[in-house]
Amino acid sequence: MWDARYDTDDYVFGEAPCEWLIMNRHRLPASGRALAIGDGEGRNGVYLAACGLEVTSVDLSAVGLEKAQQLAKTRGVAIETVQSDLADFEIKPGDFDVIVAIYTHLPMPLRQTVHRACADGLRARGLFLLEAFHKQQPNYTSGGPKTEDLLYSLDELKDDLQSLKLLDALEGLCYLDEGSRHQGVGHIVRLAAQRV
Repeated sequence: MWDARYDTDDYVFGEAPCEWLIMNRHRLPASGRALAIGDGEGRNGVYLAACGLEVTSVDLSAVGLEKAQQLAKTRGVAIETVQSDLADFEIKPGDFDVIVAIYTHLPMPLRQTVHRACADGLRARGLFLLEAFHKQQPNYTSGGPKTEDLLYSLDELKDDLQSLKLLDALEGLCYLDEGSRHQGVGHIVRLAAQRV
């Protein structure tokens, strides 16, 4: 499905990083290792590389990751891309300074397993950033899954990430302008957390 979706000249979610990632620029370290899970065409991983981080972008789609490499080349940065299902991808404990999950919608129990692996995968003071569609998103036409099991709530995310210190968290409406697939008012959840 994702290979077919990304098989176009356009970047379907745009080339700019998620606004939440930009809003947390002040929290990013000046150097270190970053992991972008479900990074698709690479807009967020490329942004992290432009911020000075050594980036690994993981996605199921080979087509998306090829476009991620093209975007990185255009921006004059380098990223490592790994094609993998997140059910099979190993996040080693204490391996990353930053992990981002931007619109990486996973069903239970995989969601909880991956998020807890992300929390464990952070080094001391490591940062985890997430933005995803909320369970109320089917009431809006700005994109995202239509299956409730693939949509998130803040309470669920707090439970997934209880080993981390919560820095910021919110759920509510915002205007999305991310390529052709995220357009208009969306009901989202955002979270920033840190390993202490």
